[in-house]
Parts: sequence; structure tokens; C-alpha cells
Amino acid sequence: MNLKERWAAGKERNAAAVAANADKLMADTAYDRIRTRPARIALVAGFAACLVLIAVAYLTLGQLAGLVMVILTAVVWGLLRVSVRTIADLPDDYLDERQLAVRNASYVESYRYLGTAVALALTVGLIAFVVYGSELDTWDVTLTWEGVMATFWVFLGLSLGLPSMVLALNDRV
Repeated sequence: MNLKERWAAGKERNAAAVAANADKLMADTAYDRIRTRPARIALVAGFAACLVLIAVAYLTLGQLAGLVMVILTAVVWGLLRVSVRTIADLPDDYLDERQLAVRNASYVESYRYLGTAVALALTVGLIAFVVYGSELDTWDVTLTWEGVMATFWVFLGLSLGLPSMVLALNDRV
């Protein structure tokens, strides 16, 4: 079997697995307790708090505490995805027209929020450069491991979690 055939076979296996998981998630009632409106709001608030605590943990407590917060955030994100039946992440073929419209609208709204967060972070960085810069033509930037990791994990969490967060807040169960 050549590489092209293995690639096609792998793609077919992946599509079959996604279809099986999508069907299972759409019919699953085991997690109905986290699919209520109050539970979804609590998960969104918990995920947002975890993102803030990632930065706090990395910057004040160190790498180990930051990593623990990243793992906890991943667990909360997983619960959030299950609460919205992973609608934000499923391919178009597995969603009906209403779900597709809701999912697409949540992506538009979530990327507006993400764009705002990135723009605010860049603005704060620019203001810090201007205020703390010792000379106008050169600036020294010192990056710490903890600062870079905090920034990376917070923005990765935002980019991955915002569609499910928006979906959880906008979908009226």
C-alpha cells in the first residue's frame, strides 16, 4: 500500500470515527445535568476564571502551578464542549440547519471577542513600550519563561474555547 492509499484509508477511518462520535454525542443523555442553562453559565464562568488563573499561576506561583491550571482548564473546556454537544467543533455534515446556523453565528461572535482580546493585549504592550522605553529608537524586551507560557496558554485557551463559550451562552437549551 503506497502513501496515497494509506492517507485515503486513514481519512476514511477518521471520518467514520467522527460520524460515530457525533451520533453518540447527539443522542447521549449521560451529561444532561451539565446541559442546563445554569450549568452552562457556570462552565463558561469557570473556564474564564481558569484562563485568568493560568496567568496568575504562571506569573506568581511558577511553572508547576501554571501547568496544573492548564490541565484543570482543559478539563473544564472538555466539560464545556460536552455541554454544547461539541456543536462548535463538528463538521457541517453532522449538523442540521438550525445547529449549523447557530454554530456559524457563534464563530463570528467568538472571533470578534478574540480579535478584541488580541487588540487589547497589543495595545497594552505598545503602551508599556512607550512608557517604559528608555530611548526612542531602541527598546530592550525581556521575556520570561513564565510570561511567555502564560500568554501562550491564555490565548490558546481563548481561541479554542470561545466558540463553545458563545454557543453555551447564546443557545437557550
